[in-house]
Amino acid sequence: MDGIFLEPWLPPPEPGLARLAMEAADEAGLRSLDRWPEFRKGGIGFGDLPPFLAWHGVRGGHHLILVQPREVGALVPGARAPGLPEGWLEDLDLEALARPLARHPGFPGGASVHVVRILGPGRFKVRSWGEAPGDLVAGVLGRISGVRDWSGSA
Repeated sequence: MDGIFLEPWLPPPEPGLARLAMEAADEAGLRSLDRWPEFRKGGIGFGDLPPFLAWHGVRGGHHLILVQPREVGALVPGARAPGLPEGWLEDLDLEALARPLARHPGFPGGASVHVVRILGPGRFKVRSWGEAPGDLVAGVLGRISGVRDWSGSA
């Protein structure tokens, strides 16, 4: 993974994610927002989903990779992590989640946002807002799971 930078990411307190969401909504011409990302329990919360672990990657541009810790924990043999609702990734309002995060000032020039669903050991599915993540998602999953080889689909 030559030329790739990856690190865990927590949004700094300022600017707040709610403020970024309101600015992004104004820019997009939206009159109201039902939900937006928020910093919750050490991760990025959104709607009724548990908070996401967030990783910042740089390969060409900035990328933010969001992973559900429950799904990572379920990879441990014998784990009994409660599952997420079936279809959560497909039902996710990716635009409402990603638009404010993509414009965070910590990412000069903006960022692509990728939400990952772990299908099982070595398999994932990703939805992206912006540029394709390349091998960044597999790099993050390898670091946090101990599984070496990952293959995914968009």
